[in-house]
Amino acid sequence: MSGIRHTRREQRAWGATIQHAGAAGLCALALGGWSLNALAQDEESQVMEEVTVTAQKRAQSLQEVPISVQAITESAIRELGATVISDLEASAPSLQTGGIVGSSNQQMGLRGIVDYSRNTGIDARMGIYIDGVYQGRSYSSDQPLLGLERVEILRGPQGTLFGKNTVSGAISLVTKTPTEEFEGQIQAELGNFDYRKAAAYVSGALGETVFGSLSFSYDESDGYYYNTTLNQDTGDYDRWATRGKLRFLPSDKLEIILAGDASQSNSHSPLYVNASLPPFTSQQNFEASDEVNFWGGALTVNYDLDAGYTVTSLTSYREADYSTLYDDDITPFSIQSTSFDEDSDQFSQELRLVSPREDRYDWVAGLYYFNSDMSTARSAFFGEDLYNLLVPALAPYAAALQGTATIPNTVGVDSWAAYIHGNYRFSDRWELTAGLRYTDESKDINWRQFNEPADPAVAAALEAVTGLPLTQAPGVLFGGINYDPVIDSRSESDVSPTIGLNWFVSDKTMIFGKYASGFKSGGYNADFMTSGLTYFEYEDESVDSWELGIKSTLLNDTLRINATAFMMEFDDFQVFQFLTNAQGATTLQLTNAGKATSQGIELETNWLPTDRLEFAFNVTALDATYDVFVNPDPNEPDFTGNNLPFAPDWKTYFSAQYLLPLGDHGSMRFFADYSWVDDQYSDPSNGPAYLIESYSLVNARVSWMPASERWEIALWGKNLADEEYTRNNNLNFLQFPRRIWGAPRTYGISATWFLGR
Repeated sequence: MSGIRHTRREQRAWGATIQHAGAAGLCALALGGWSLNALAQDEESQVMEEVTVTAQKRAQSLQEVPISVQAITESAIRELGATVISDLEASAPSLQTGGIVGSSNQQMGLRGIVDYSRNTGIDARMGIYIDGVYQGRSYSSDQPLLGLERVEILRGPQGTLFGKNTVSGAISLVTKTPTEEFEGQIQAELGNFDYRKAAAYVSGALGETVFGSLSFSYDESDGYYYNTTLNQDTGDYDRWATRGKLRFLPSDKLEIILAGDASQSNSHSPLYVNASLPPFTSQQNFEASDEVNFWGGALTVNYDLDAGYTVTSLTSYREADYSTLYDDDITPFSIQSTSFDEDSDQFSQELRLVSPREDRYDWVAGLYYFNSDMSTARSAFFGEDLYNLLVPALAPYAAALQGTATIPNTVGVDSWAAYIHGNYRFSDRWELTAGLRYTDESKDINWRQFNEPADPAVAAALEAVTGLPLTQAPGVLFGGINYDPVIDSRSESDVSPTIGLNWFVSDKTMIFGKYASGFKSGGYNADFMTSGLTYFEYEDESVDSWELGIKSTLLNDTLRINATAFMMEFDDFQVFQFLTNAQGATTLQLTNAGKATSQGIELETNWLPTDRLEFAFNVTALDATYDVFVNPDPNEPDFTGNNLPFAPDWKTYFSAQYLLPLGDHGSMRFFADYSWVDDQYSDPSNGPAYLIESYSLVNARVSWMPASERWEIALWGKNLADEEYTRNNNLNFLQFPRRIWGAPRTYGISATWFLGR
């Protein structure tokens, strides 16, 4: 994938993006991270522009950081047509989303380790950060890509510098620094399915020592699903997002940055549809709804000491909430619908000391505190057709026994940590990297489960006659009995070390070897419990990771090859699984299944054969399997040796871009990419109902910019072959096969005006 950055000499200079990433051992030439970055060209020749990242909490060249990190620049995001993080999946070889893209139940991960914070008692394995601030919940993870300088994707455990719950990696969004000179962009897009988008960004000085920036975007689209029961189109969505930033420079030693962001999305796309129906067809008896809101602010203070050290204080507060309602039985009947919701707020404080880069060493040390409070009142409604169709003996009383099973609960988290990370250079060619982080965390919960039949009096009368606990209907039919409040707390601590050796073979090539560990905190299944409370609590998991990688720039800076070989071994691995109770009902719960290994090779290359042509090729070979899966439920099978969910054996990506100068008429750019994803499963059982078959996607973009460089117009298309593919296949609680479809062919036109030129 690539992106071209326009300069004043557009006909002679052009930008492109570099894919850097990786996995692979030296012997296999595979890197750990891939980057999309702009290219620069002077009067004599075109070379790849150096990309700066902050993966080690200081500004460094991407090619000199001994971390599997991929940087995706603003221009690359525009070429991809990416609006949110999940839009980067095709071009990022190790990034995988677990099916339901854009919903509040978005799953994400790296290197085949994919999950989400399904309820208040569960944390995700991949951390999302905005300018260093952790986003604690999965429903706020699919962050909008606006007002950004770049996206950094750090693969593998990042426990030393980024803390807990980053066992698969971290994604860091770096927003633009407000500029001294006025600049900005205004963008408008139109596409099929009545797609509409408007976006704007402005930046500049508000005074001699005060600078600000503001960005905003709004997009909406009609759905591409058709509901045969309601006889209407469905699946429309709308979303907006904004970011703002103020930068104060009271002195040459002090910098104060105040940043804020907010976003809201609303969708009526069906969460799942019946797998037996034609593509993009649903038959639920009501329209699904899904709403996500989040906002937050951060205060960053940087102070430069006389000795060259920098002290940083980062204070942040964030809130997020979501609510979703969907027809879970995927039929035209009123059997069961689910209402999920969650409110969360979090506060974090980090104090950091960064040393100057001495000839022999540099280091960073810090203290970190995190607090969050979450609450939910999620419920499941069981309608009359539950009895009419599935429990005929109680059908005469269906109206009275229909009702709701509810699990209100609250969870609080307190976590603090101390860390140190540094590099020591034995010589100009050899460098040692080492770090250590200590984390202490406590978590408390207040959970209960209760049922409310529509007519409690009738339910009580039937219970007296039959002896069945029908006052606990409807949940009791599935084992979801009433539970008094469960009030509990847990605490844990962890030490996460990192150590590596880096060899700078030349100014253009670095080889690194690294060991790192991390952990994901334990917690509670704050969800519907239908198999008793045996599995209500689960323990933390740990990971040991080894990497061997190479970062190289060759052929007079026209060829970049980055590769990494990696192996990650997980102990007490947490896994979602369906547990079946005596009534034959299933529920999804998180347990410590055993051990798992994710290993593979990632290779990313970017080649500029001429001043106008660029190619990029990424490939990931992955083997992510359960070494031991001893199912805690004796009624369930052993899944040892099976593939992890959402972990395809292969992912490939290829892109080509060509710049055509038109003299006084400006220039045109032609961009196309192709991606292919191998077969994968959505469940540890690897059963046929959970198979997601391989698919490929073709996208293209053609743009024209006049010689003035003041605006650009582009035609774009995604999934041009109109491939019919699924994002997720599985079974619902009634064991009915269901799926969610990937987007069909979309296309449109985009216009961008560049301000301040």
